[in-house]
Amino acid sequence: MKNKKSVDCVVVTYNRLSLLKECIQAVKNQTYPIEHFFVIDNCSTDETWEYLQSIKNEKIFPIRLHKNLGGAGGFNIGLKTFINQSISNYVWIMDDDTIPSATALENIMKKVNISAKVGFLCSNVRWRDKSVAIMNIPSPAKNWNEYSEAGVTKVNSASFVSIVFSREVINKVGYPIADFFIWGDDVEYTLRITHDYSLEGLMVHNSLVEHKIKKNISTDLIQEESLGRIKRYYLAQRNMLFCLKKHSTKKDVFKATVRQGIKIPIKALIKSKDHKFYRAWVSIKGTIAGIVFNPKIEKVEK
Repeated sequence: MKNKKSVDCVVVTYNRLSLLKECIQAVKNQTYPIEHFFVIDNCSTDETWEYLQSIKNEKIFPIRLHKNLGGAGGFNIGLKTFINQSISNYVWIMDDDTIPSATALENIMKKVNISAKVGFLCSNVRWRDKSVAIMNIPSPAKNWNEYSEAGVTKVNSASFVSIVFSREVINKVGYPIADFFIWGDDVEYTLRITHDYSLEGLMVHNSLVEHKIKKNISTDLIQEESLGRIKRYYLAQRNMLFCLKKHSTKKDVFKATVRQGIKIPIKALIKSKDHKFYRAWVSIKGTIAGIVFNPKIEKVEK
């Protein structure tokens, strides 16, 4: 590849050592080499940090956070580390349960010059059985097929499961919002790029990665089986309203407020198998919080 660009990788991990090992090996096996590999340990309580200490070298840089800042906080720190401790042109970020195919990064980097307005490039995310990973489906742009002959789909937003940003874009738009903690930070950040700065998001068809989540389902407060995860939907509802307030219309915000604050709680009371009132209250509480939630967007210090 002519004028080869340097790329760093950022992986955020928390208590998933076996998957992290598989992810790291897959990144090391890339046909497009990584310059620096920053692994952000979100204060794991298993043996993750000990393992990372054992593999660190001139390319692999483990960073242990003092407490669990969630995926949003981890990626915030990861991109800051990239900006402040590296001079590479691009950064490739993912969760620890992302297993990229050997050519995933190479195929992305072949498309970085497809347009002068590229804001991000993301992978084609599959689940364990090679079906589409439902929770990682990007939101298509109106002119989604502009580059279809080149094997690329234009998208408005995407997940942080294998996505590449240039240093210039990060310097322009700032960092992901750490206060989101989890859920929605990736949507807000990529929408910030395409909506606020009118740059292009691109999904590269042949950049294949596997997302090793347990079940291939989207987030659903009504169907959620784990009691411990129900409380996270407070963050989902809160963060979603903020995204809509920032990147959509007042009509969309009103519809979401009614859906999250009234319709979902009623549905939870009628259709949930258990913890009906708890589920309803989580949605109402998150919606109320989202109305006033106004986190700071951190800019890159010059």
